[in-house]
Amino acid sequence: MEFAFVSSALDREGNVRDDSSWVRRRFESRAARALLLASDGRVLIALPDRGLLGVPISLLRDRFEFAQFSYLGAEQDQGWFALTVAGEMVAELAAEFHAEAVDLRLAAAELKASEASAAALAKSLSWWQSRSRFCGVCGAPTVPSGGGHRALCSQPSCAAEFFPRTDAAMIVLVHAEGRCLLGRQASWPEHRFSTLAGFLEPGETLEDCVRREVFEEAGIRVGACQYVANQPWPFPASLMVGFTAQAESSTITVGAELAEARWFSVDELRAGVADRSLRLSPRLSISRYLIERWVAATTGSVLTQ
Repeated sequence: MEFAFVSSALDREGNVRDDSSWVRRRFESRAARALLLASDGRVLIALPDRGLLGVPISLLRDRFEFAQFSYLGAEQDQGWFALTVAGEMVAELAAEFHAEAVDLRLAAAELKASEASAAALAKSLSWWQSRSRFCGVCGAPTVPSGGGHRALCSQPSCAAEFFPRTDAAMIVLVHAEGRCLLGRQASWPEHRFSTLAGFLEPGETLEDCVRREVFEEAGIRVGACQYVANQPWPFPASLMVGFTAQAESSTITVGAELAEARWFSVDELRAGVADRSLRLSPRLSISRYLIERWVAATTGSVLTQ
């Protein structure tokens, strides 16, 4: 699959990371490395090779506490941690380790697949931690546990536990009679179109989510839905579950979430991409994969070279 964040090389070792003494031994190992994140979600990549920066933790222990690191997992028995820093410290560490802080959407196009996946895990985990500092039951401060994958209420009479949140969302390529349905949000550039997407609601199947969201956004009724693939989407912490769906109606009624929705034939897609009057989602996204997969299944050829 040619999209980002789906090729992890890390063994997350979830069966042992609840043992804080075990995590600390990983942390104190000479082989331990840390990837670095800015508090705004940017990831530090090494210069000039543009790979994911991996700093020996021995170079960081005198400045940061053990509790500030989150355990990501191991690759060939080398433990990897994540450290989130803010303010001037981002520039200081970037200068010290010859790196650059880059938005993960841009970095994913440069990084190896396994590196982008590790950075996605770190970014989503960091985002959840920044919003889990207090107990949602009693309001007391929380204490990190499980290598950063759990937050425990510090109030003994409460003792609530909290775990990282992942928001499930469907993303779908709707098609009928050799055309596919794409939409554009008002905040996007004028010629940018993508597949339709939306978050799963409580008590709803993913297939029902597809049907509801497509009708809400474009007024199109869909029938048969086929699962294709899924993609972690760390902006901030979603799982995009990809489908194709057969349309049962064709008249578009644009809902409040979209500025525009249109049917596109394969020829219209090709012409628009060629003359740049149509901007599709980047190849790091499952949206682009769904579009190109549909073109290949419909015509037996690729959309673009």
